[in-house]
Amino acid sequence: MAQEMTVRAFEVEALAWLEANAERKPERGRFSWGDGDDGVVEIWSEHNPEADAVHLAASRAWRQRRFDAGFGWVDGPESLGGRGLASAHARAYAKLEARFAVPPQDWFKLGPVIGPILMAHADAGLQERYVPGLFRGDLVACELFSEPGAGSDLASANCNAVRDGSDWVLDGQKVWTSDANIADIGLVLARTDNDRRRHRGLSTFLIDMHDPAVEVRPLRQMTGGAAFNEVFLSELRVPDSHRIGEINEGWRVAVHTLMFERQLVAGGHGRGGVGIANGERLLELTRHFGLADDPLTRQELAKVVTAFRVAGYLNQRRDLPPDALIMAKLSLARNLSAVAGFVAGVLGPKLVADTGEWGTYAWTKFVLGAPGNHIAVGTDETIKNIIGERILGLPKEPVADRQ
Repeated sequence: MAQEMTVRAFEVEALAWLEANAERKPERGRFSWGDGDDGVVEIWSEHNPEADAVHLAASRAWRQRRFDAGFGWVDGPESLGGRGLASAHARAYAKLEARFAVPPQDWFKLGPVIGPILMAHADAGLQERYVPGLFRGDLVACELFSEPGAGSDLASANCNAVRDGSDWVLDGQKVWTSDANIADIGLVLARTDNDRRRHRGLSTFLIDMHDPAVEVRPLRQMTGGAAFNEVFLSELRVPDSHRIGEINEGWRVAVHTLMFERQLVAGGHGRGGVGIANGERLLELTRHFGLADDPLTRQELAKVVTAFRVAGYLNQRRDLPPDALIMAKLSLARNLSAVAGFVAGVLGPKLVADTGEWGTYAWTKFVLGAPGNHIAVGTDETIKNIIGERILGLPKEPVADRQ
C-alpha cells in the first residue's frame, strides 16, 4: 500500500522526478544592497491582467504535470486522485520542490482550503467533480464571505438566498475577495432564513464564477494596486446540489473554512521579499544609512528578527491542536507591522518621496499593506477571542445573541 512507503524512499523518487522536470534554483548568496529588483517587498500582489494570464497558464501547467506524476496531492486520498501518503511525505516533497525554480502556486492557494471543506461537507458526487481539479490546477477557487456590512462580524452577513424549486436564487454583494478575478468557483456564505438571528440562518453554496449573474470589480487599495475584488451576485441561480452542508448550518462550514485559511495565512512568514524574516535585508538597510552601530536601532532590529524566528518555530510544531495554529496568524500580523514600523523609522521622509534611490520608496507598498494583515481572515480582536475561549478555556465574550 502507498502508506507503507518510507519518507526516505519517497524523497528519492520525488527528487528524481524533480531533476527530470525542473531546473534547480541557483545558490542564493547573502543579500547585497543595490542588487536586483528593489520592489520585491510588497505584501499584497498587484494584478496585471495580461501578465496574470501568462503566469497563471504556466503555474497551471506545472501543477497538472506534478499532479499526474503523483506529487500534486501527496497526502490526499487515492479515491480523489491523491497519493495516499502521510503528511510527513507531503512536507518532504514541499522541501524538495523549494530547491527548484518552478512557477509560483499562489493562484491555487485556496485549493487546500476549499478541497478539504468539500470533502467534509459536500456529497460524494460534488467531491468527485471538484476536489481533484482544485489540487490539479484545473480550477481556481475564491471565498465569498465578507460583505460591506459584515466584515469582522461575519455572522451578520446579508447576501440573500431564496429557494426556488430545486434551485436557490442568490442576491448580494461580497467584498475583499482574493482571486475572484481569475476564479472558476467560489464558496459563498448566504442567508437562507431571515427569521433566524445571525449565524443560525446561514448556508453555504459552491457557485460558478463564470456565470453572467456574477460581476467582479477590482478594489483599489491605498498601495495603488488592486489585489482584492468586490463581487456582485444578481439573481444567481445555484442548484441545491451545490449547497455545502445542511440548510441553515452554513456557519459551521464557514468556521471550518476559516480554520483552514488561518493555518494557510499563518504559514506566510516568508512573505515580503528576500531576507526580511531572517533580517538580512533589514540589516543592510541600517548599514546603508549608517545606523548599524546605533544601539536603539540594533535593539529594534533584534526584536523583529527574534519575533520571526519564534513564529517560525511555532509553525514547525506538529503537536498543537488546529485552533492553536491561529496564534501564528496573529504573530504574522504583528511581525509585519513591526517591520513596517522599523523601516519607517530608518527611512523617514525617504519612504514617502520617490527620489529614485534604490531600496527606499520601494518599501511604501509594504508599509501601506501591513495593516491589512490585522484584518485578513479575522481581525486581531477576533483571533484573541478564539485563543481565549478555545485554547485557554476562558468564558465566552458576552454577546446579546447568546443570551
